[in-house]
Amino acid sequence: MITLTPKTLSPFSFLCNPIPKHQNQNSKYTIVTQYSDSNSKPTFNSNCESEFQTERGLKFDIGETFFRHESATGRDLGVLAAALYKRSKGKLRVLDALCGCGIRSLRYLIEAEADFVLANDANDDNRKVITENLSQVESGDDPRWAVTLSDANRIMTECYLKRDFFDLIDIDSFGSDSSFLRSAINALKLDGLLYVTSTDGFSSGGRRPQQTLAAYGAYVRPMPYSNELGLRMLIGGAVRVASVLGYRVTPLFSYYSYHGPIFRVMLRVNRGKLPDNRNYGFISYCHNCGSSQEYSWAELGRMSCPCSDSKGLCMIPFTLQKCCIWLRNGDGQAVAQELISTSF
Repeated sequence: MITLTPKTLSPFSFLCNPIPKHQNQNSKYTIVTQYSDSNSKPTFNSNCESEFQTERGLKFDIGETFFRHESATGRDLGVLAAALYKRSKGKLRVLDALCGCGIRSLRYLIEAEADFVLANDANDDNRKVITENLSQVESGDDPRWAVTLSDANRIMTECYLKRDFFDLIDIDSFGSDSSFLRSAINALKLDGLLYVTSTDGFSSGGRRPQQTLAAYGAYVRPMPYSNELGLRMLIGGAVRVASVLGYRVTPLFSYYSYHGPIFRVMLRVNRGKLPDNRNYGFISYCHNCGSSQEYSWAELGRMSCPCSDSKGLCMIPFTLQKCCIWLRNGDGQAVAQELISTSF
């Protein structure tokens, strides 16, 4: 688990009254620059300071969108991973599928120096605040950003059908909505990064097993390490969807925050099958001695607990996750070190 409190990442100062540039009309995206008053230019109201927030040196308007300061660390990690990707690959195209007020998109543009960011939100009422915030970044003749107002699955599916793939897709979804996974994986470049989210603490705590079974293919029961289980459940769900499509998912880092709660995982997606089935299996917990064990599919009929003399199924209170979750620790130690060195 990585917890970072990075210093200000952005060296850029805030532009007080940005005026959006008219974007290239030949762009493949519908770039939103129109407002309810078509004769007015987007300006920030300096007399209403309460409407504006500051994060890592960037000032932005949140309007009526849902925004949490507590989620800044999750955004920090996404931006740092994007910056490392840009440094390694030399190019970075980002799709912010559920952008809200657009602060993540703005940070990807300025701090990670993304070549292009597609900011999408399903709420048409957010068009003005998103465009005003992103207008701090000048595009010139070659647009660096675009705004779409549509269902996230529709946008990602359209990108896939147009073969317009992205290096990083950020899905900051609510609850245990896993419906975005398939379309996101399809719209991602090979060796690209997928940043996924869950905020369903009831499911990770084993209070909604039918919900987790439907969303992630895991029948989660109450266990004392529900926070870690929530992260493994989220990874396992992504692995399951990717496997159906013929892709292999590698977790780079995971992050849990108590507010919400928030479960965020950065995944790398490539072609191929899982190299080892032991990464994906079952976990048990004994209510008598507190022991936890891993089980593969072949071992389900030979379960036992160290505190029991029986060779078969332990007869004392015994909890088994009824479906698969991700078991292995991530291979992201090198990534973690790079994130830490980049943030300071």
